[in-house]
Amino acid sequence: MNVVRTKPGVEFSVIAPGGFVLLSAIEQAAMECRVDLTITSGTDGEHSGPNDPHHRGEAYDVRTHDFSEWVKAQIVSVIQRYAGPAFYVFLESPGTDNEHIHCQVSKGTNYPPQP
Repeated sequence: MNVVRTKPGVEFSVIAPGGFVLLSAIEQAAMECRVDLTITSGTDGEHSGPNDPHHRGEAYDVRTHDFSEWVKAQIVSVIQRYAGPAFYVFLESPGTDNEHIHCQVSKGTNYPPQP
């Protein structure tokens, strides 16, 4: 069984509607790609300031260590497909110790859309 785990210390002090979509997409990626995935950042940590989507519960980071380039690309693709066009998913800091998949509600997008 392929599951989603969290790194010790990861916090989910708030989960916005877009955050639930991302968590579901991450779970779907684990199952479809047949890998265990580890969320390494939720609302915790230092990001790009108080308006960072992590702090609003609209962004998550996923560990990529130990995956081949092909598997990383597959995971990004599956998360993006399940999350949809209102979300942005990419491999951040490729080839460095800080490499991870970052996924978030796209900048300038309100999720869910306001009527």
